[in-house]
Amino acid sequence: MFRGASRRGFARRVDGRGRLAERREQVKPRRVVRRKGAGWSRVAVALVGSFCLLIVVFVGADYSMNAGKIHGGVSVGGVDLGGKTPAQAREILSRQKQRELGVIRLRGPKGTRALSAQSLGMDLDVGSSVERAYSVGRGRGLFGDLVDRLRADFGAVKVEPAIDYRPEVAKERVRRMASRLDRSPRNASIRISGGHVRVIDAREGYRVDRARTLDSIRDAVESMSGRAKIYGETIEPQVPTSSAVAAARKVRGALEHDVTLSALGRRWTLSRVEIGRALYVTRSGRDLEVHLSPGRLRESLSGVYDALTVRPVEAGYVVDDPLDIKVTPSRNGRKIESEKLIGAIRHGVFSGDFRYEVPLAVWRPKLTTDEARRLKPTQLIGEYRTNYMTYSDDPGRVKNLQIASRAISGRLVAPGEIFSFNAVAAPLHYYPTKVIVGGKVEKADGGGLCQVSTNLYMAANEAGLEPIERHPHYAELPYVRPGFDATVWFGSLDMKFKNTSPGYILLEESVDTKTGWVTARIYGRPTGKHVEMWSKKVYSSPKMTKWVTYKKVTKDGKVLFDGVLHTDTYKPLKND
Repeated sequence: MFRGASRRGFARRVDGRGRLAERREQVKPRRVVRRKGAGWSRVAVALVGSFCLLIVVFVGADYSMNAGKIHGGVSVGGVDLGGKTPAQAREILSRQKQRELGVIRLRGPKGTRALSAQSLGMDLDVGSSVERAYSVGRGRGLFGDLVDRLRADFGAVKVEPAIDYRPEVAKERVRRMASRLDRSPRNASIRISGGHVRVIDAREGYRVDRARTLDSIRDAVESMSGRAKIYGETIEPQVPTSSAVAAARKVRGALEHDVTLSALGRRWTLSRVEIGRALYVTRSGRDLEVHLSPGRLRESLSGVYDALTVRPVEAGYVVDDPLDIKVTPSRNGRKIESEKLIGAIRHGVFSGDFRYEVPLAVWRPKLTTDEARRLKPTQLIGEYRTNYMTYSDDPGRVKNLQIASRAISGRLVAPGEIFSFNAVAAPLHYYPTKVIVGGKVEKADGGGLCQVSTNLYMAANEAGLEPIERHPHYAELPYVRPGFDATVWFGSLDMKFKNTSPGYILLEESVDTKTGWVTARIYGRPTGKHVEMWSKKVYSSPKMTKWVTYKKVTKDGKVLFDGVLHTDTYKPLKND
């Protein structure tokens, strides 16, 4: 540069003829401007260039050093495979698998258990695991591979091993193992035998946590450690031994002495063994409570009860004539006040009381002499009769009438009691004769009983008693007005009524074989009731008839009932 060029400069140009022409021009002096930070930018560019160069050098060196090998710092399941060829890595992992994964050792509450990984459905896939390790730093592009190689050089690449795992096999094996280890807790208890008591100590239970144990086994395989843990929890018993010890102390107190009882100058002994048999234990929260069983105590005292109990004699009736009934006197008995005695023993033996006076009370009869006299029948209050000759005088049927009538006669029914015809007549044996079965006349045992029940039913209505059950026949019968009949069939159809009179009633029924009359009579106390019954046909056709039965009951001029008692439908008998 020429001197003074900072003030003047030269400009060159080419003229139209291609000649270089020079013209001196006035040149303004230039001001040099230095930009802030320009020096640091040049330094940064230089550093980046140097770093890139280092990377290129590193990549080249890394490639030459690790060609065909697993990159340094790469491990599989804690086993360092860096710098090893795939073949060498497979050999290392195979040895590790044989040494660590051939058997999984499970540490549990009862020591260590050894289970083969194969039996747990788990195995290390050596080939796939080596492929995973070899692929680190390869196949992810320049930047991805570079990052992997840098991480590997710092020992930061831990490859998960490839595990062949069948969870259903491991789950079943753990379940079987858990079934042997699981144990229910045992509550403390006491055992009473032969007047002695023994304490059964409480025991903790244990339950395997199957899910956590399976996770531990899987971790042992994946980390190639071969060591796992059986996880579980201890289950505390609900009744501790201290509660059983306290209950046993109470039992021993109750069994300290024999129990003696006295009454009417006599003595009885209840041994400690008998007391022990009557003792029983219940649980209340975490405590055990000791009791004496009333039933078992009563059994042990059966001899005392037999010796001191005298049953009362009930008043009764002797029927020589329906209108001359004699009363047999009652007599008081004696009984032990059981609740008082049993209650005293149940509480006393636990507080040191072993001597008792047996409490006695008068046992009164349900029907005393005076009550029987007040309630005995005194007059005829109901009567009804029908003639069997209007239907059949078959000898077998007549005998059945007599058998059933004798069973009824002389029977006394207490106030409020329900009389059942079948209960009285069913147990007896009868002759085969005509009966209606399914609308046809056939022969069967018991023909004629419906006539006996019909008479008694109508007599009960006349006496002002309450009908409970009554059924009509299939067809109209000649010996009784439709609506007044009451058929019976053992096991299904019964005739019942309730004694609503103020005293006992006496039932009587007779059969007059000369005239054919079957008569039912009911004796009792006067009821003051007047009963009227009538029936009326309300429909008739060749296939059926319908009858309505009415009843009116009055007492001292007051109407108690006036209306329909029942409606019955009758059909003609079927021909063969």
